[in-house]
Amino acid sequence: MAIFMMTGGRWRRALLAIVLLLPTIASAVTPSEESVKAGFVLNFAKYTEWPAAFMGGGELKVCWLGPQALSGKLAELTGARVQGFVVRGRQVVRPEEWRDCHVLFIPASEASRLSAVLGALTTPTLTVSDSPDFVQSGGMIGLSQRAGRIRFDVNLAAAHKVRLSLSSQVLKLADEVLQ
Repeated sequence: MAIFMMTGGRWRRALLAIVLLLPTIASAVTPSEESVKAGFVLNFAKYTEWPAAFMGGGELKVCWLGPQALSGKLAELTGARVQGFVVRGRQVVRPEEWRDCHVLFIPASEASRLSAVLGALTTPTLTVSDSPDFVQSGGMIGLSQRAGRIRFDVNLAAAHKVRLSLSSQVLKLADEVLQ
């Protein structure tokens, strides 16, 4: 009721303040692209089956290359639970560290290292990236933005090569599945 009693100038200032605040309010509600991608990474882990021998220690290690992959959102996954394991996130640098990861995220900013990383991995490590043509280059799950949404493609042959099994639910949701 009080808003209708405002004079013309006060009404315009109040309306201007509301209009200026809308983007801030909307961004607080809408998750960032990085948050959505990190959520995808966590869900991919939920729907992946690793060989039992690779799953010792009670932890599921989600690793990434680069200092701030997905603006630090992957680090926020630490402590989540996946298939009875506690997620432990960490940045990895050297090839001997990559082999210890259950999930390895390779950001597009690290695309120049892509072939070296994929060539060095022989362990059952789920590889995920937002680098263009990732699955065509031998990676397992490639994230991309299409029509304003985060989508993904799967290279099933790459996953099977290291004895990983991806749920049929993941395969059904993928835009493209390379056999």
